Amino acid sequence: MMMNFYDKPSFNMIRVIYVLFLCAFITACTAKKSVTNSNQQIDHQFDLLAQKNHHIGFVLKDLDKNQVIYELNADMPFTAASTTKLLNFYTGLHFMADSVPSYQYTIKGDSLMIWPMADPTFLNPDFKHQPAFDFLKNSGKNIYLVSGRYKGEKFGKGWFWDDYNESYQAEITDFPMYKNMVTCSQNLDGSFSMLPDLASLYYSEKSVQKSLKSIKRNLYNNNIFVPEQLNPGYKQLIPISFNSNIKESLLTDTLLATGLITSSVSTLPWQPVPADAKIIYNAKADSVFKKMLQSSDNFLAEQLLLNYAAQQQLNMDANLIIQKAQQELFTDIAKNSCNWVDGSGLSRLNLISPAFGIKILEKLRQKVNNDDKLFDLLAAGNKSGTLKNMFKTSTKSFVFAKSGSLSNNYNLVGYLVGKSGKKYAFSYLNNNFIAPVSAVRNDVEQILTFIHLNY
Repeated sequence: MMMNFYDKPSFNMIRVIYVLFLCAFITACTAKKSVTNSNQQIDHQFDLLAQKNHHIGFVLKDLDKNQVIYELNADMPFTAASTTKLLNFYTGLHFMADSVPSYQYTIKGDSLMIWPMADPTFLNPDFKHQPAFDFLKNSGKNIYLVSGRYKGEKFGKGWFWDDYNESYQAEITDFPMYKNMVTCSQNLDGSFSMLPDLASLYYSEKSVQKSLKSIKRNLYNNNIFVPEQLNPGYKQLIPISFNSNIKESLLTDTLLATGLITSSVSTLPWQPVPADAKIIYNAKADSVFKKMLQSSDNFLAEQLLLNYAAQQQLNMDANLIIQKAQQELFTDIAKNSCNWVDGSGLSRLNLISPAFGIKILEKLRQKVNNDDKLFDLLAAGNKSGTLKNMFKTSTKSFVFAKSGSLSNNYNLVGYLVGKSGKKYAFSYLNNNFIAPVSAVRNDVEQILTFIHLNY
């Protein structure tokens, strides 16, 4: 029997469908209106900024609703600076063990042969626990250091050569020690010292120059030039200019100082790592990630890329591990939204779009799967790292992020907790400004604090 259009079952069904459609339409209109209102409010805040005569990109996303709240130049590429370390971090979460592998080794008779793995925590004063060094000093063996694993340049692609004297640009090596830097100190008793004590071992010349205001190293070697007057208590970190002799001698001197090793370390030319080689691990990975992210440690970041490569049984080459990460970890992100060339962001060749910043934040959150743990690794407003002196209007941190600074550039990419308790991802990029960086940071604080208070 054919049912009439107006029979009760069909008519009720149509009423239900109509009501559902109407509800969906009203919900969509409400959401659109809410986003539109948000756009107007944030637009107004950007209108109030003191510094607007530069390139600004900003994206804000509601993580609970999976909804973009605001976009400004979302797909435009910007110089990434140290926000590049977020890519490094995400790569490490996939390719790093739970501790940093320091070197591979074999023991044959009285000989201990080691193949360095670019461990940046080895003899690094920021990491007090040193199982990798302890293994060497307690081995009772003759130690042989196999060199030649890293064949790259001492600086990364696109780095500025004239920053060679700056502590943020240590040289890249296969076996870093002491952060690849020496600490020069003018002591309270008037004496001048270095740690490690390279002065008596490897520095062939120390000169005094009246015109200098800080200590300067020779571009090509470790000769240093010291100002005529240094205040008591003055300290300065200077990158070491490495060669094979200095690396061998520095390790030897440090081991001999323990009194447990009586013979010098010998260097051997490169030979493949045996299949039965074992690995000695050093610092916990999370502690290294935390230091890299909160303090924006370029040395850690650059060496970690080589460390990842060694762990993945690749040649010790930053380009190779970046390519592997892009092919395996970032396939869902548009290629034109990121240009990644080094581990730290020192190179201005590193580019990201604000939208890419949001994507990497979402991937990090999914991988870590614990917001409290993830937020603890990042710099926290009014609490830690590069954000310790920002967002002081609140005693409780509401911004957890990675900053990125180069001359004329300041970026902040991370997570924001609204006063409502809602969680947001934001990507705020500022490039090519002439104003003091402090003024641009103030504007960033103004926008993000407004969002915290009103969202």
